[in-house]
Amino acid sequence: MIKVYPRKDLDHSFGDLFTGLALALSPNLEKKTIENEIGNLWPKENLITGLSVRTIFDSLLTIKDFDDGSEVIMSGITIPDMVKIVQSHKLNIVSVDMDMKSLQVDKNSILSAITEKTVMVVVAHLFGSKMEMEHIYDALNDYPDIMIVEDCAQAFDGVDGYVKGRMTDISLFSFGTIKSITALGGAIAFTKDQELKNDLKASLELHPKIENIHFLSKVLKYIILKILGRPFIYGLFIQFTRLMGIDYDKAIISTVRMVKDGDLLNSIRKNLTNSQLRYLLYRFTSMKKDHLQKRIEAGNYVKERLRNVKVHGTENNTHSYWLFPIKTSHKSSLVKSLRDAGFDATFISTQLIAINSSVTNNSPIECKKYMDDTIYLPVYGSMPKNALDNLISVVNEGT
Repeated sequence: MIKVYPRKDLDHSFGDLFTGLALALSPNLEKKTIENEIGNLWPKENLITGLSVRTIFDSLLTIKDFDDGSEVIMSGITIPDMVKIVQSHKLNIVSVDMDMKSLQVDKNSILSAITEKTVMVVVAHLFGSKMEMEHIYDALNDYPDIMIVEDCAQAFDGVDGYVKGRMTDISLFSFGTIKSITALGGAIAFTKDQELKNDLKASLELHPKIENIHFLSKVLKYIILKILGRPFIYGLFIQFTRLMGIDYDKAIISTVRMVKDGDLLNSIRKNLTNSQLRYLLYRFTSMKKDHLQKRIEAGNYVKERLRNVKVHGTENNTHSYWLFPIKTSHKSSLVKSLRDAGFDATFISTQLIAINSSVTNNSPIECKKYMDDTIYLPVYGSMPKNALDNLISVVNEGT
């Protein structure tokens, strides 16, 4: 039986999960104390916590209460839920293109998208990299009333790492199930001023708290998934799903998705349990400074040896390879070759999409090409060198 390396190495150990289990079984923890301890990790920042980036972003739009038809400029690749949230507040989206080599939004793209209706610019840092925000600030120098939001859901790199740019109103970090330093959910945000922090905190406190049993069941599920993620067991799982006629792509996506299909707003307008908030604090304080280093080394090793394919983000020196996307004109055949060789590559597992502008219904050209021609390789720090070499060989022979 061939071993199969999963498409994503979930970023927690069994020790982390059993700590989460212990916390889930000891729910009598005071929220204010936990939040203060998290805040003390960034003593100079205005920090708030929430269920998810979606939750905090929704509350931001709620308290700002922009006029119907106001425009939100968004970098051209994000997740569908962020689009739905903007539209639920009766706002229009203006999408701007990205340079996929540098994962950067161009200053002129922002300038050309600004109208008298523009109220906010939202930029998403992709794949574990950081965008150079000075380009955004240069474009907005003459527009002090336009809010700047950094979606850093994929970009957390430690307590001593990136927080937000100097002119950013709010930055948002996610610790969902597939994110770096996952806490099986949860998010933090850093605001430019105390007033915005207080307003957001008051809005978020209105949401009902999730029952502790929900966190307990999630921890138990991810203990099972951690076992399933072992290459040999994962290979058996794939064989079983094929034998049963189950689409394992859909099964995997459904299992790790934080927000299920249905009523998005009701599902995100909730508060973390105290035990999960304490688990988030544990993940912060137990993270070593070199936590991402093996993943970065594996990403660089593969990137430097691939031929005839473009690796997105190669010109961004902050890349930490939360995802490893490559551009190829042989998507289906290459994915098949990789899966036959024991690597669960995919082009559908990510929720990222190229977003259309609400008014023109046009999507950014480079972002659209990215979604059309990209597959995601399983590249992470726990993979042995011989496995990485085999993956490189399969990709080079298939392109």
